[in-house]
This record gives sequence, structure tokens and C-alpha cells, in this order.
Amino acid sequence: MQPRDKKLRPHFALVVATMVVLGLAHGWVNPWLGFDRGAIEQGQLWRLLTCHLVHLNHWHMLLNLAGLVLCGYFFTDLLDRVRFWSWLLFCGLVTGLALYFLDTGLQHYVGLSGILHGLLVYCLLQGWRGNPWLHSLVLLVIAGRIVSEQQAGYDVEYLRSWIAGRVYVNAHLYGALAGVLLFGGITGVEYGRKRRTGNTERR
Repeated sequence: MQPRDKKLRPHFALVVATMVVLGLAHGWVNPWLGFDRGAIEQGQLWRLLTCHLVHLNHWHMLLNLAGLVLCGYFFTDLLDRVRFWSWLLFCGLVTGLALYFLDTGLQHYVGLSGILHGLLVYCLLQGWRGNPWLHSLVLLVIAGRIVSEQQAGYDVEYLRSWIAGRVYVNAHLYGALAGVLLFGGITGVEYGRKRRTGNTERR
């Protein structure tokens, strides 16, 4: 696969390095960057975005970092700087707002897994035409997993011994939906740009 944008690599590396530093320093930075309803209500709105970059412990960070690196590797032909930063900022903010406004009982949250679902869903939709069967299958698996996570009997504690906390499944749902919205938005913008360019060339 040829990279869509070779200049994306340092941007991707910057986010990875930031996650590593914040993950190693989680005990110091989480109180300032994690989702904290009380602090957000006092005006610390940056937490709606930064909460996705900090983690409960080193294992939590490594699990999500592995997912991010795999997405960067397998979807190198689909991602560029605009799409990458659009994912991080848009899905991060939308998911953070959803956690705040829809899950009013949620007091604290950290982790990339929510918006990582958004990146995966976005890339699968973006590259669907190139490999419709495989991408459809993976999308169905993700949808099935999200549905199962929403069932009353789902065990949200299955990773506690590793990440020192429960899996907050609603973040996965919100992140995946944000990925769908991102795909629609970017596709609409790119289609509009192509139409304008085509109309200009025909004049």
C-alpha cells in the first residue's frame, strides 16, 4: 500500500509520543486532563478533548496505543494529515460532548478506545469501495460488539486486572457514531470540492 500522505508520519508520531508521555505520567496529568464533570462545569472545557489522550495506567495506554498504531499501518493509504487531525479533533470533541450531555451520571473518564472506534469506523467506510466484502465484515463485527456491549449482562469489569478500571462501553458507541458523522462530513466536503473543480475545468 502506498501512503496517501508521507508527511502524515511525523504528525502521527507526535500523537503517539504524546500518548506515551501522558501515559507514563498518568498519576500527575490525569487530574488535569481527564474527564471530570465537576471541573468541566467550572469551565475546564479542554477536558472534553484531552480525556481521550490520558489513561488509567501503563497497560491501558499500551492497549489503546497498539490499536492506534495498527490503524495507522493498515489504513496508511486512506489517511492524510487533514483526515487524521479531523478524526482526533472532531471525534474527540463529539465523543466528549456526548459523554457530558448524554451520560449525566458519569463523573470521570479517560482513554482513547472511544475515539479509536471512530477512527476504525471512519477508515472502514472510507475504504469500503476498495474492499467491500472485508470492510463490510469488519463493520458488522464492530457493530455486533457494540450492540453486545449495550446489553444488561455485559461484563464491563473483564479488563480491570489490567487497566485498573471498568470498560466504559458508551464511549465506544459514541466514538463509532462520531466516525460515521466524520465520514459523511469529509465525503461531502471532498465531493463538493471535486464538483467545483470539475465545473471550473469545463468553463
